Amino acid sequence: MVPRADVAHSATNQSGRGSAAGGTASAIEKAVMNIGQTARKAAFTLAEVTMALAVIGTMGAGCYVGFNSLNQYAISSRLYSEAQTAAQNQIDLILSKEPFDPTTNPAKVPTVLGGGTCQCQTVQVGTPVTITTPNVFIYEDPVSGNAVVVGNMTTKITNMGSTMNNFPPAVNTALNTYLATVTVSYTYRNTNYNVSMDTMRTADQ
Repeated sequence: MVPRADVAHSATNQSGRGSAAGGTASAIEKAVMNIGQTARKAAFTLAEVTMALAVIGTMGAGCYVGFNSLNQYAISSRLYSEAQTAAQNQIDLILSKEPFDPTTNPAKVPTVLGGGTCQCQTVQVGTPVTITTPNVFIYEDPVSGNAVVVGNMTTKITNMGSTMNNFPPAVNTALNTYLATVTVSYTYRNTNYNVSMDTMRTADQ
């Protein structure tokens, strides 16, 4: 026969174990719920992801447009420099080509100054001569080597009709001064461009 005090003590121990077990289970459930709530708070919603993608897409499009504009500006600058070089080369040729003496018979006038193929024609006052050179090299693709942009060069030669009065005395001497206007024209992205340079050349008389 078990004493009553021992029975009561055993029942109390069992009750304490049950309460401790119940408290532990409740704590675990609360911890799991807290973890779930924290995970839900740390995750991104669909609206947030969509907004982030929209911002990134807008920034990417802006960068593309900006870099494309810079590239087009760089190409335009190179083309303009090439056109200037072509015009300057023609100007240098006009100033250096020899001989140039329209007073001789036959006249000695370089082709670039309107002398024609025989280099013996003179430019009359009030009657300019226009020389057109097609397919002037402007820009060449550095990879393929093909001419991407070509244009036309026009050289207009005008006799200024300048004279020196009373030299020699009582004689008006023609100075045979020619005005040369070189224009290089080309088209890039459906836009026409013109580069013009002027110079003057006096006969070697």
